[in-house]
Amino acid sequence: MPLGVNEDAVAGFTIEGAPARGRFVRLGAGTVDAILKRHDYPSPVAQLLGEALVLAALLGALLKVDGVLTVQAEGDGPAPLLVAEHRAGGDLGGALRGYARVGARDLPATRMTPADLIGAGALTITLDQGGDAAPMQGVVPLEGETLSACAELYFTRSEQTPTRVKLAVGQEVTGDGALWRAGGALIQRVAGDDARGATEDDWTRAALLFDTLTDAELLDPALPIDRALFRLFHEDGVRMTAPSLLADRCTCNRDRLAALLQRFTPQETADLVEPDGFIHARCQFCARLYLLEP
Repeated sequence: MPLGVNEDAVAGFTIEGAPARGRFVRLGAGTVDAILKRHDYPSPVAQLLGEALVLAALLGALLKVDGVLTVQAEGDGPAPLLVAEHRAGGDLGGALRGYARVGARDLPATRMTPADLIGAGALTITLDQGGDAAPMQGVVPLEGETLSACAELYFTRSEQTPTRVKLAVGQEVTGDGALWRAGGALIQRVAGDDARGATEDDWTRAALLFDTLTDAELLDPALPIDRALFRLFHEDGVRMTAPSLLADRCTCNRDRLAALLQRFTPQETADLVEPDGFIHARCQFCARLYLLEP
């Protein structure tokens, strides 16, 4: 895959001589746009869900194991539940899906803080490696003006790893209508060693350069990821891994739904039958409608 890939992909990077590693994600027509357009989300809900999808991709791509990385925010506000999921492994670098439950639709068109939108609640990040391994989970309150700030708080409290996070979501007006785009980047301090010596100044410099990254650079499809990283760290030198593709892919299927219905009593099943003689089941994530025989 060419290093100049600029959309629906994630790439890792390291900075020469600095104790830092990171990830850069950019989402477009094949991921975030398709996911957000399946539901008629109010603008602030769509923006926050888009950021959560980027965060899930950033964190999922840091992992060295296959599994499911879930970012979930839950509270008592106008949009009380938001879920973004990254699944690693397979023939792609990762698969994404996301969903938000909206209780109040008369929301402002402008951005809202996570706490104002989700309500009094928490941000939960869960890694499920499958098999016999117990899921690993970290929980932090929805404190901070942005989801980026909440994510940084998570790393401070749960991982004790100095981390900087940037997330951006916007719409591009095209001849075919508005297109959702999203992007993000993450940089983490790596533990020092005898060869590297003191690393505090090098990390501070890398973090300061990272903080100059703009929303436009995160979102611009005409700016390849490798070029964006070169703009930031060209004086020190930066190495980027080959990008991995990301896809919009749900895990729902007819067999799983049928197995779930088999747990119901005959009366419960009969109560679910619609006038057309089928049981209607719609996936909350991808909005696909399944028609199942009783």
